[in-house]
Amino acid sequence: MDYESFLKELDIKLADYFNEYKDFICCKVGCSYCCEKGDYPLSDIELRYIMKGYIELDNITKQAVQNNIKNIKKGSTCPFLLDKKCSIYPFRPIICRVHGLAYFCNENIVKVPHCTNIGKNYAKVYSGEEILIEPINENLDTINILNEFITKNQFISSDSSKTTFEIRNLFDWLT
Repeated sequence: MDYESFLKELDIKLADYFNEYKDFICCKVGCSYCCEKGDYPLSDIELRYIMKGYIELDNITKQAVQNNIKNIKKGSTCPFLLDKKCSIYPFRPIICRVHGLAYFCNENIVKVPHCTNIGKNYAKVYSGEEILIEPINENLDTINILNEFITKNQFISSDSSKTTFEIRNLFDWLT
């Protein structure tokens, strides 16, 4: 199974989760809080896929992204965010695909979206220390998803020697 097929399968599963928890999720077009400040951890396979999306952009959009990359600082706005929209949305990494969901990252720790702290996703059911509903009982962290699906589907990259699943933040990959 290639990476694009893997993402299509993942997106179907995530769509079910987003539908199940829709009463607690406030994400909508134009809300880019999650893209405006963060580390954006991703693997090398995700970075290559992002670059595939970048290559498909028109020249004006590419130039805007290049300007953002030139001025990139760790913890700042994602360089692919333009006018509060993701310029590479179909090619976005796993962290972006799962953002908005609350899930167990281990048996005792629940990960909630950062925007919960500003009254957005899950704010109605999160006290700041505990969530008052049952979150998704699956670890949706990037490395966990990559390991599970890639192992399960015996994913073999055409350039598997470079597929390390090392997770770095986007700024480290681009600088």
